[in-house]
Amino acid sequence: LAFTVQLWISMPAGLGGQLVAGATAVALELCKFSFAPLGLWLCSQGQKSGYALLFLWPLLVMISIVATVGFLATHSEKQQQRSTRNSLEYQALQQQLNSLQQQINTLNGLINMDANNGYRQRAIDTAAQLSTLETERTQLITKLSTIEQTPSTHSAFNSLANALNADPARLQHIGFLALAIITDIVGLVALLAFNAAATVCKRVSQPFQQPETVEQQPDHISHLNEEQRQLAQRIHAGEFGNRPVLRNISTIVSGGYRTVKPVFEALQQAGALTRNGQGFALVKR
Repeated sequence: LAFTVQLWISMPAGLGGQLVAGATAVALELCKFSFAPLGLWLCSQGQKSGYALLFLWPLLVMISIVATVGFLATHSEKQQQRSTRNSLEYQALQQQLNSLQQQINTLNGLINMDANNGYRQRAIDTAAQLSTLETERTQLITKLSTIEQTPSTHSAFNSLANALNADPARLQHIGFLALAIITDIVGLVALLAFNAAATVCKRVSQPFQQPETVEQQPDHISHLNEEQRQLAQRIHAGEFGNRPVLRNISTIVSGGYRTVKPVFEALQQAGALTRNGQGFALVKR
């Protein structure tokens, strides 16, 4: 985000243009990070607009990668230019150029003075010296321009290029491109991973809620004894089928009808059992 915004801001000259460029860069970066997950979600919901977002997302990633490479290359070039201008060779040539310029200014003053005082021949001789100094000045300016315009690369890439016997400038460009791709792709993957981790943590932090059972309804079974509660659990679990018959269960349970009847009533109050004609049926949940 910082690389893209800084590159876009550096292109226009005025403050207004820089603000617009910066806002555009921020908007593009936000779209880049949101189009992929939003597009996948819309596709999962059957929305065709999700495919449009997934189509635009690679284009935004490419724009971001190009912007990152451009920023790194521009920043590296400016840094190398500062290093070049701070070098001893460049400063020595600059001092020579300043000295020549002072001599040229002095000779111009002498020529004007001799011409005004009528010393024409001396002015002509001085002009010949001036021509020689101006030629030297032109040569120094050309040499300084050559030093400034000489392609330079970072020292790390120079060392790697020497080891691999490769072109340092090409190797630096490949390195910047790889860094830009890693920055954009890993940034998006990290965002998706963080979102997934947050979702998992949210699910883990929520207490597990078991489905409601007869045992969790004390208002309806509090008056039953332990044997009747166990029977209610068995009926609710479907041990006697989806249509339990009170008379049949009474024949196999100690206490008979007097034990089973309150259990059926409690299950009806709990909503786990309902009347189905002359019989009963379990309520599926």
